[in-house]
Amino acid sequence: MFPYLAVSVVAYWGATVSALSRRPSVFGPLLLALFAIYLCFFVGLRFEVGKDWLQYNYIYDSISQMSFPQAIKFTDWGYAALNWLSFQLGLGSSGVFFVCAMILVVGIVMFAVQTPYPWMAVAVTMPHVVTVMAMDHVRQATALGFILIGLSFLSKSKVEAFMISVVAGALFHRTGIIVFGFGLVLVSKNKWLLYPAFMAIAAVLFQYMLADRLDVYASRYLEGEAGSRGALIRLVQNAAPAAAFLMLGNRIELPDKFRKIMTIMAWAAIVTVLVMPVSPSTVVIDRIGKYFLPVQILFFPMLIARFHGALIRALIAGLVVFYLLAQQVYWLSNSQLAEEFWLPYQMVPI
Repeated sequence: MFPYLAVSVVAYWGATVSALSRRPSVFGPLLLALFAIYLCFFVGLRFEVGKDWLQYNYIYDSISQMSFPQAIKFTDWGYAALNWLSFQLGLGSSGVFFVCAMILVVGIVMFAVQTPYPWMAVAVTMPHVVTVMAMDHVRQATALGFILIGLSFLSKSKVEAFMISVVAGALFHRTGIIVFGFGLVLVSKNKWLLYPAFMAIAAVLFQYMLADRLDVYASRYLEGEAGSRGALIRLVQNAAPAAAFLMLGNRIELPDKFRKIMTIMAWAAIVTVLVMPVSPSTVVIDRIGKYFLPVQILFFPMLIARFHGALIRALIAGLVVFYLLAQQVYWLSNSQLAEEFWLPYQMVPI
């Protein structure tokens, strides 16, 4: 457990200390960059960590025996291409994991620096996104990384870059295409022409990126009545800050287009909790809900920024950090999955 907490405590410390100042120290960006580099190695060079470790190595071993055209038919296009290239370069499956880790970490940092307190935004990702998703749900974590990159572009009103980033993420996990639909609300001119165009593009993307996998998802999640441990708790943990974000409304200053997408994500996070009791599979809802995690990554730094006075900000930051640390410690200490597949943490043998 210690390696996970040792890494996370750095983020928690940064989140608490940075809250003392209205403006980050000149050393803040440098320390954040160094932490991001270390995080890439910590996540990307793990060894035999995560429940799906063997499955991802099976994908790599299978693709290593295929031509490129065969490889991209085997799994999601982007992830297949990365595995094929890693084999050609002799980097092994660790090369795949490291690149995926880089994409996620870059996304986290790019999104974090758009918030008032980047260290707090990074800290919010530590209990689940970094400790659980990045170590196990490799393809979906990579898709989330691209979505965070896209949102950072959107905060600067770069809609096209947002859309491209989302599509890039969907190449690693096809379900990420759901976020592409959110881009429809960003169309403000010639709606009668552009809405159908976007819907047509979405239909094509759906056909070629998701439709042929629906039977697989149905078999894995619905017919098998698959469950996801702690799904409701995770959804509530995202829905609560989402509801608070919606209640604060216009009192939080955000770029218009960015606000629209974050508002949709906030409502979507709440809806996932409401539909959970009637869903035939908690896994489906749980996996979809992960795409709405940017709401809480944004909310907590925004919450701290609303308070005046260094001590009160540090106090609120400390309470949030205690909440995050408690989540992480509880999961690592009590989860059977953590005991079997996360502990002890190991790095690739040198």
